[in-house]
Amino acid sequence: MRVIELTAAEVVQRIQEDYEGELTEANARSEAEAWIGVPAADVQSIARFIVDTWHPVFLSTITGNDRGEEIDVIYHFVLDAVGLNLRASVSKSVDEIDTITEDVPAAILYEREINDMFGLTINGHPDPRRLVLPEDWPEGDYPLRRTDSGDEEEEEENG
Repeated sequence: MRVIELTAAEVVQRIQEDYEGELTEANARSEAEAWIGVPAADVQSIARFIVDTWHPVFLSTITGNDRGEEIDVIYHFVLDAVGLNLRASVSKSVDEIDTITEDVPAAILYEREINDMFGLTINGHPDPRRLVLPEDWPEGDYPLRRTDSGDEEEEEENG
């Protein structure tokens, strides 16, 4: 069996040279950590490119980060010894992103969790049922999504 040892810089360089879509970020933060960003509309095409280029690819998880006006959806892939973090920022005014399950079947549960926790619609998802929250959870209430009300939470004194 042939062992291929990639570096994060090599992964980023290959994506910059061969991926035909738009990149919003591309950097290697260390020998083993690469970050790539794409517009949310391009998430399926970059996922397909990653899988086709470095098969087999492992999806470790998908995380989200509410940054106010946008929610970052971050796909954490593992290729050889490199962690490839793919970021797609979704505007809250759009509030949806396409599924990558056709190319990365392991995304199926993680995408359902993103829907539950942040309220993002995952277009084309084969099983859009709730995953984490109960079926009677109030619509429009998402545990990891910041509210836009601007209300300050009251602080309680502990001690």
